[in-house]
Amino acid sequence: MSDQKPNTPISIKVPKDRQAELEQMVSESGLSRNAFVLECIFGRTRHRPGEAKFLARILGMCQRIADKLHEIALSSPHNALLLEQIRDELITIRTILMQALGRRS
Repeated sequence: MSDQKPNTPISIKVPKDRQAELEQMVSESGLSRNAFVLECIFGRTRHRPGEAKFLARILGMCQRIADKLHEIALSSPHNALLLEQIRDELITIRTILMQALGRRS
């Protein structure tokens, strides 16, 4: 076991030829350097900035598509089987998005 005190900073040396790569990765992540490194070590523990909003937007778009499909089904019943298949795919997408957002469907 280490003699380090809790919250003692841990330093790493990034080779000079990889520093720009690291900075680019940190910048693209939208996280602070510290949060980025912690995420790399321990795995992802939360959504990145703007990600939940993006997923929620896709979820809303899926609902609008489902509503339009329902309208089509009511006006043209002979496409019912195809529309049911499309609806089932949207339900699968919705379920995956809800799980990504940490919500129950």
